[in-house]
Amino acid sequence: MNSPRPSLLIAFGGNALNPEDRAHPEQKEEFTIARRSMEKVADLVERGYDKIILTHGNGPQVGRIFLQQELTRGEFPRQVTLDVCVADSQGRIGYILQNVFDSVLSERGLPRRAFSIITQVIVDPEDPAFGQPSKPIGVFYSEEDAKHLTQNRGWTLKQDAGRGFRRVVPSPRPLLIVEKQIFHAILDLGFIAIGAGGGGIPVRRTPAGRLEGLEAVIDKDSTSALLASETGIDIFIILTAVKGAFLNYRSPQQRLIQRATSAEMQAWLDEGHFLEGSMKPKVEAALSFLKNRGSRAVIAHLDDLTDAVDGKAGTQIYPG
Repeated sequence: MNSPRPSLLIAFGGNALNPEDRAHPEQKEEFTIARRSMEKVADLVERGYDKIILTHGNGPQVGRIFLQQELTRGEFPRQVTLDVCVADSQGRIGYILQNVFDSVLSERGLPRRAFSIITQVIVDPEDPAFGQPSKPIGVFYSEEDAKHLTQNRGWTLKQDAGRGFRRVVPSPRPLLIVEKQIFHAILDLGFIAIGAGGGGIPVRRTPAGRLEGLEAVIDKDSTSALLASETGIDIFIILTAVKGAFLNYRSPQQRLIQRATSAEMQAWLDEGHFLEGSMKPKVEAALSFLKNRGSRAVIAHLDDLTDAVDGKAGTQIYPG
């Protein structure tokens, strides 16, 4: 009898739905790009991987939704708060991934289906992050445009890994997945679970026990690591637009890290090899997962998913 395949949590970056060459894709394109991603997950289903959770970023999408609120401020008095913008993007992207994935599975004759879970995440309202915005959202701006937006709209913008300026918002640390038990139930029923989109909707629990939304965007990889740990996932895979984590990134001495221990990655993290707002949070999420008894974490390119699961691509990180 074949041993069961390990369980997987696959965290897609914002590029899972967003074309690299345009800031504002047409809606039809999002379905086309999602199919490319979901075909690769379907390959794993065909190979017998049974328990799979898919999470996804929302940086480009939630930024555009929030920008729409700003642009219509003079016409419509009611503005949607940032936590609801996160929920909007979570539902939209979850629908696209679920729709496309179910179609791909049906075309292949695979009797599996996906189920999207609107996911809330408890954060601490006293988290210092609320006073120090750091999470990039939305499109990239030139330095000149960034100065204009700071002066005229009061936004906080920062350089994002040398690619331009982006608006930054608070990004508190995730503490608890509210719908954790629902993920367990969905997996036990044989569904592929889709959730924790955009890091989840940030909420706090009031003294009276109510859940209240907070205006922030939680880091997707940090929440994905927490969800993977809380659901007992074996392998945590972070998919991005580069081949993996590099030492001396964008320098003549640049080198892809192919295999490393947690201790080695932590040492390189402490030395400053991984950029803030880019690879650093991914490495931190991978280390957090391994610290909580995960068996392997991988950072890899979106196109290398199958090889990444097989240990043949990306940055493979093990406990130790």
